[in-house]
Formats: sequence, structure tokens, C-alpha cells
Amino acid sequence: MIDQTQKLEKFKQAIFNEVESSANELIENTKQECEQRISDARAEAALIRENGFAGIDSEYTGLAARTASAQKLESRRNILLKREEIIDRVFDNVKKELQRFCQSSEYEKLMIRRLKKCAETYPHKQGEVLISPKDKGLADKLGALGDYTVKVSSGIELGGFTLVFAQDNLAIDCTFDEQFSKHRRGFAAVSGMKL
Repeated sequence: MIDQTQKLEKFKQAIFNEVESSANELIENTKQECEQRISDARAEAALIRENGFAGIDSEYTGLAARTASAQKLESRRNILLKREEIIDRVFDNVKKELQRFCQSSEYEKLMIRRLKKCAETYPHKQGEVLISPKDKGLADKLGALGDYTVKVSSGIELGGFTLVFAQDNLAIDCTFDEQFSKHRRGFAAVSGMKL
């Protein structure tokens, strides 16, 4: 049986591949449109020059350059807007998948496995486990894994837990919220969606 983490990683990779393909197509189309507009502006300037308007040639050359520059800026703005739209769509889907996962029995197993690992890494330490309000039903099971008190935290929306050792000024963030935010911040860079 494939581990749920591997399934999520495969799902994430499939989404990244789909978004990368869409983004590359969007960027290529926008670049072609920009190049066409630049070419048209240059052709118009050349036509004016050929018709004997030498006195205003520099004016139209400047106009063509400004038009080309404006078109580049507009194209870049359109790409940025589309990129944000794609990222929003991708991460809305990821959030839905995480919410589905948090309703499965695999989620409970993952929570227990992660907290056991923390307990093994920091044996004999008293701590506080902060969980999402929707995970109240796991409080007794999680509290039994170490010398932990379990509290609900409204700051955890998606799932997972944060283990806090107040005496050591140490917090271990095992929340999906943190991972979700981290992946979203780095998504554009690793998905081929850089400008």
C-alpha cells in the first residue's frame, strides 16, 4: 500500500506538471503577441520613413520604442495576473485534497506517527500539543503519547499539530498550514512559472 504522503506528493507533482504546461503556453502566447506588436510598430515606423517623412522619423522611432516598451509592460502584467490566478486555482485544489485527507483514517495514523517521533526525539519533556478545533476527537490519543497536554488552537486551520516545550523555548510545527504556506511561497520558483 502506497503511503499517503507519497500519494500527496504524486498529486502535487501532477498539479505542478499541469500548471507548468499551462504557464509555459500562456507565457509563449503572450511573448508572441508582444513580438508581433513590436514588429508592427517597427514596420509602421519604417513605412513612414520610406514615405519621405524624414523630419518626423525620430519622433515615430521614439513612439515605436515607447509603444514596444508599453506592450512589454502590459504583457508582463498580464502574465503576472494569470500566474496568480493559476497559483490560486492550484492551491485551492490542494487545500480541498488536504481537507479530504484530514477526514481519513490515514490522517489519524499520520498524527500519531509524527507525535511519537517527536516524543522519541525529546523524551521526558513536558509539552503542549496544539491542534485544530476539528481534531478535538484525537486529543486523548495524542495526549497519551507523552507527557503532553493537548489544547485546541484556532490558529491551526488545515490540520496537524504544533508541539510546544515552553521551558526550552522550543516549538515544533507539524501543521499542514505551515507546509501549505511554505509550498505556496515557493511554488512559482519551482514550477517553471518565473518570469
